[in-house]
Amino acid sequence: MEENNSSNNINEEKTRKRSNLNTESDPILFFHLLKQNLLSFAIIIAVCLMGAFIYLRYTTPIYESVLVYQVSSLNTASKVLEVREFQETNSLSKDVEILKSKLLFKRALKRIPIDVSYYRKGEILINELYRSTPIKVSYVIKDSTILGQSFFVEFIDDYKFRLTQNDKVIGDFNVNETINHPKVELKISLLDKDLYVTPQGGDLFFKINDYDKLTFAYIGKLAVFPLNNAAKTINISFQDNNGEKAKEIITAVANEYIDYDIEERSKSSKKALQFIDQQLDKYYNRVKGAENRIQEFQEGTNFSTLDRSSIYFDRSSKLENDLFNIDLQKKILEEIKTSISSNDKDIDVYELLPILAGTEYAGGIMSLITTLKELLFRQENLQYEVTKNNEVVKSLKHQINVQKKVLFESINSSISKLSIRRVEILKSIDDVEKKFLNVPAEELEYARLQRVLSLDEKFYNLLMEKRTEYSISDAGFVTQHKILDRAIVSINPVFPKKNIILLFASIIGFVLSLVLLLVKYILKNTISSVDEIIRHSYTDITILGIIPKYKHDIPVSQLVVNKNPKSIIAESFRAIRSNMQFISGTEGKKLLAVTSTVSGEGKTFCAINIAGIIAYSGKKVVILDLDMRKPKIHLGFGVENAVGMSTLLIKSKKISECIHHSELENLDFITSGPIPPNPSELIINGELLNIVKELQIEYDFVIVDNPPIGLVSDAMEILREADYPIYVFKNEYSKKYFVNNVDRLILDNGIKNLSIILNAVEHGKGAYGGGYGYGYGGGYGYGGGYGYGYGGYYEDEPKESKGFLNGIFGRKK
Repeated sequence: MEENNSSNNINEEKTRKRSNLNTESDPILFFHLLKQNLLSFAIIIAVCLMGAFIYLRYTTPIYESVLVYQVSSLNTASKVLEVREFQETNSLSKDVEILKSKLLFKRALKRIPIDVSYYRKGEILINELYRSTPIKVSYVIKDSTILGQSFFVEFIDDYKFRLTQNDKVIGDFNVNETINHPKVELKISLLDKDLYVTPQGGDLFFKINDYDKLTFAYIGKLAVFPLNNAAKTINISFQDNNGEKAKEIITAVANEYIDYDIEERSKSSKKALQFIDQQLDKYYNRVKGAENRIQEFQEGTNFSTLDRSSIYFDRSSKLENDLFNIDLQKKILEEIKTSISSNDKDIDVYELLPILAGTEYAGGIMSLITTLKELLFRQENLQYEVTKNNEVVKSLKHQINVQKKVLFESINSSISKLSIRRVEILKSIDDVEKKFLNVPAEELEYARLQRVLSLDEKFYNLLMEKRTEYSISDAGFVTQHKILDRAIVSINPVFPKKNIILLFASIIGFVLSLVLLLVKYILKNTISSVDEIIRHSYTDITILGIIPKYKHDIPVSQLVVNKNPKSIIAESFRAIRSNMQFISGTEGKKLLAVTSTVSGEGKTFCAINIAGIIAYSGKKVVILDLDMRKPKIHLGFGVENAVGMSTLLIKSKKISECIHHSELENLDFITSGPIPPNPSELIINGELLNIVKELQIEYDFVIVDNPPIGLVSDAMEILREADYPIYVFKNEYSKKYFVNNVDRLILDNGIKNLSIILNAVEHGKGAYGGGYGYGYGGGYGYGGGYGYGYGGYYEDEPKESKGFLNGIFGRKK
């Protein structure tokens, strides 16, 4: 006894731990739910695809134009004339940085007609009419605050329009009429009417653009990166809502860089020519002055020849040449230092390098100035991106100051060395002059004048030669930048890509369907098959049969087996009648008690039709409605409920007075009678068994329709006494944990031979689409299961579709 109690307690503990969620792996259930929800999943995927089509329809497409660019520069004149090149040699990375800089991009935008943007406003989208505008706007800006504001143009007729700004009508004007606005002067002309239809409606508008804001808005759409360092090729791409504009912008960037490169590199030659012209003017005057002094000296002294003074002249000339070169280099270095100090915020390396060219200090100082130029270029680009107080700007400013300091120290060191050498040459000149003190004064003076003239002529001729070379060099500079693959107008947008969006929408729909399926699978806590009842029970449970779902809605539980005796549902009750022989096969009077967990599971429907099918076999059957709280037997047979079980249990009426005869031979019934205030007390007062025994004298089967035992315990006593205690579950209605009640009835309450009926199973889906087959008692049953071999014999069997999905998921026949 103690072992049985212990076993019962263990089983009770197991049932308590059951989760309401579906935590088991059941592929059959999974595919059953999949088949059951195919239409829902198809609707989800269709909705996602519809959303994708709407997104594609109302999303402005983005087009991309790509251009392949090769960078290389060559000065042919410099090679022919062997002029020393002092221009910077650009690396590929520097070319890339310049190509994607805001400075160059702003210049490139000015090459295309983008100063005024024209748009057409639709119900949802706004389309830019780049090079397809029906109007052209000429303007003169009076106040820059007007830039970027929208002006709507509504044509009244072919030559007259209404101009609106910020929902305020400015006025009606004729085409080509000057419009005096407080902030701008406008003139709107209509383009060739053979090319453009006269615009109608008020959805056409234009904006006068601010190039700075336009540069900032578009620079993020420009992509520049090197393709091949050895070949010096660069990929330039630009994305925009207008394919034509994207193509023209990157073409403008490429062409602008060609002009920019020529312009920047030719600055060197121009600055050199400017410096040489300044020196030519100076030395021309000096040569002319020296010639005049010699002429005046000769006229005043009649001196015309040189003697010993020629030796003095040669030595002095060499020293004077050296002294001149030192003075020139020193002057150049001081000019560079002055240029850097005065041009603190705008140092141009191209203006400094020509001045420095030719000196012995050119190499080191040239490198320092080039580095300083690169730092200043980076600082200029950062002004468009960050504020002055940004840490990157501060760090870059510090680097520039350090570079200037190093450059100043290098220049000062060079100037100091030149000063020392100058002192040494001056001393050498004094020594030469001391040796020739005895030379006649006139001869010595003439030699000095001749030496000055010779030096001035020499440098004047040198400057003229250099000027010619740099003029040819300036004219001979040719850029070798090439557009290898020209940009074209893209037909297919890079975004949104139709195929990818539709595929993504399909995947989203599939994922949502799968998630919905998994949620339904996890949250599914209703019984869907006999197998689930067996699996969730801890007892050796007996399956009596399966009742298919009736093809029509039944408002109340009623007798249906007599409507069509050869129907599937009639056969299911015959199978139950046959399986009852395995529960109790002895002859004699039988008591059958039917109950369920809650109301609505079909116990009354099963009780009535089991009674009907037994009556068909020639047995006399009576049904007792013991569900006195919610009686239904009288509704099923369509009779009054004036007398019945409640009046029998209080002995106010006799059995003969309460029996009703049905239209089916051998089938009688007793209704519940008036609803009593104390149904539980009436049922357990002991009179019920007396009534049953009295009825068994006349009837072969007494069938009791009990109240739901999951709600009240009224049916407990009669279930113990019944030969056929039956527990009804409803497919997709009864909860899985209702099986706990069956276990408790068997284990705790000692109900023997308790058998199960699964009600309202859809035809063809008895076990997730596997038919109505089941095994009784784990190894035997009626005909191996019904629903397999009727093949349309019964007239209420539904015709199955032969469609594609049914062919995949349908039940095999």
